[in-house]
Amino acid sequence: MKVFATGATGLVGANTVRALVAAGHQARLLVRDEAAARRYYARHGVEIEGYVGVDILDQAGLQQAMQGCDALFHAAASISLNPRLAQQTYRNNVGATKAVMGAAIAQGIRNLVYVSSYSVLFKPGLATVDETTPLAEPTEPYSRSKRDSDEYVRGLQEQGWPIQMSYPAAVVGPDDPKLSESNYAIKAFITQALMQTSAGFQCVDVRDLAQAHRFLLENPVQGDACEARYLLGGHYLSWVELRELLERLLGYRLRTPKVPPGLLRGFGAATDLAKRLIPFETPISAEAMSFITEWAPASSTRYLALSGAQFRTAEQTYGDAIRWLCASGHLTPKQAGRMAG
Repeated sequence: MKVFATGATGLVGANTVRALVAAGHQARLLVRDEAAARRYYARHGVEIEGYVGVDILDQAGLQQAMQGCDALFHAAASISLNPRLAQQTYRNNVGATKAVMGAAIAQGIRNLVYVSSYSVLFKPGLATVDETTPLAEPTEPYSRSKRDSDEYVRGLQEQGWPIQMSYPAAVVGPDDPKLSESNYAIKAFITQALMQTSAGFQCVDVRDLAQAHRFLLENPVQGDACEARYLLGGHYLSWVELRELLERLLGYRLRTPKVPPGLLRGFGAATDLAKRLIPFETPISAEAMSFITEWAPASSTRYLALSGAQFRTAEQTYGDAIRWLCASGHLTPKQAGRMAG
């Protein structure tokens, strides 16, 4: 199988491409920085069939670049917290999804996997989330772009196009081409503070996610495409459970202040107001604080039943992530504690 992949220099895309090549498939990558992509894959001993530098919004160019491919993996998304770039981020993400999926369909590719996000299903007050949960109505441009892209792809499914959709929770793990948002969060939990509040943190190991994407590409849609939506939640831990796990792995106590959830959500709302007056870049927002304090566990039952797979343990995921953070210089050996070396 020859797979055309986007987002192949991000944590999810890079690990998925490596899993595909390891399984004997070929990959053609859409990249913005070919030199960086070549360095990453060469470092891991992965041979790539080809690199393409077409504009991701150029549907005609993408269709030409996909010639000879028989599968598509679309994971590319622009992430920016800069309020000045909010509308550009929205247009790029939704436009890219339409261009990439449109090019693949026009090229006649009928094995398509689109990477969405758990966040498009998140609503405060839910006890759990699964594939039947209706799409949410997020307000931040990036979250809105993922939600509206998801709605567009669902529309294609409803028209009968054989597209499979994955919905990862936070993605954590080693071999990150950059320092992704969730791996940065693990670093911050260790070096800054791990707040103790309501709800908890859910993450999927990037290696498990990569194997899930490989499985989906090797097993195209059979039957109703609208059923081909898969939550990939990995493990959910309350903030207390996460503190206990990290301290056990590290071998020392973390800074873990107790913060009322209402205070965090109020702080997020105040930050949103301040950003309207003086735009500045920050991960703090009302939406982010709602995620932190009101996260509902996501069930991965549909995918696990279909594939027969099992996720790595939380200890393996966090332990390997910390080892990688240390080995790559994001944590000092002292900060990595027992996981150093």
